[in-house]
Amino acid sequence: MMNILVTGGSGMVGSILKHYLSYNESIDNYNFISSNDYDLTDMTQVENCFKERKYDKIIHLAAVVGGLYKNMNNNSLMLMKNLKINANIIEACHKYNVNRGIFCLSSCIYPKNPSKFPMTEEQLCESEPHESNQGYAYAKRMLYVLCEQYNKDYGREYICVAPVNLYGMHDNFNIEDGHVIPGLIHRMFKTKNQIDPYNKETFEVYGTGTARRQFLFAPNFCNIILQLLYNLNIKGGIYNICDDNEYTIKEIVSLISKIMNYDERKIVYNNNYSDGIIKKTVSNEKLKKTVPNTNFTDIETGLLMTYEWFLKNQEIIRK
Repeated sequence: MMNILVTGGSGMVGSILKHYLSYNESIDNYNFISSNDYDLTDMTQVENCFKERKYDKIIHLAAVVGGLYKNMNNNSLMLMKNLKINANIIEACHKYNVNRGIFCLSSCIYPKNPSKFPMTEEQLCESEPHESNQGYAYAKRMLYVLCEQYNKDYGREYICVAPVNLYGMHDNFNIEDGHVIPGLIHRMFKTKNQIDPYNKETFEVYGTGTARRQFLFAPNFCNIILQLLYNLNIKGGIYNICDDNEYTIKEIVSLISKIMNYDERKIVYNNNYSDGIIKKTVSNEKLKKTVPNTNFTDIETGLLMTYEWFLKNQEIIRK
């Protein structure tokens, strides 16, 4: 039996992974930690974590994250905190001989002006990321560089995964700081039920709605993480994690409104808000060759399951 450390254990992906493992017997022992247990920007606390038990593998999910507008308004903070977290974790992994692991990036760190679409893993650093999230993006790019260098210099097996926009149960439904899908669900719920301060006659969507995004149901991501972790033929590298579909924000808003039975005629778009980057499509060809039988949940089913979870967990959701 191996000991596997999971950072970011109370976030969406960590919570779903813990739930999955509770229903599927594992031969290994997983330890989920969160910011309530350790401050990963503090190397002393990180070392204390690694000293408590001998870890064989790691799934590094922890990060300071947020939606478009949180990133835009906090680029310096996102850069510094995520740089510290990632450098500390990599240093501790090496010092305490954690030889193999999964390290979570994001598709939002790809170039704003790529040479082609869909973007492959080789295009990650060909130009700068979009200015709306440069702090977060550069910190995550440096995590990729760290993994590559430790693989090269010390024979580590650090694998990077770059998921597209994640959504699902246990998400952060905070209207100001959350990502697009949980933010839309929560705000539309308040508008539909006339809850202050969103008790208005119309539902306002920030931006034009024309930006295109890929989405990934978080349970699917957890499944792929485990497949990559236990496939010992994979020694490193980076993998985009996504299916073949892409949607405009308007299409997502329409789907959510249908699920929530909200009148689409009441939806308006506020063009005074930024759309962020208009298109950031990534390729999944490498993933399909490596994990050929991956099943993805369709967006309608994923959104319905997310909304039902939101309704049933009003007292405990992050909001």
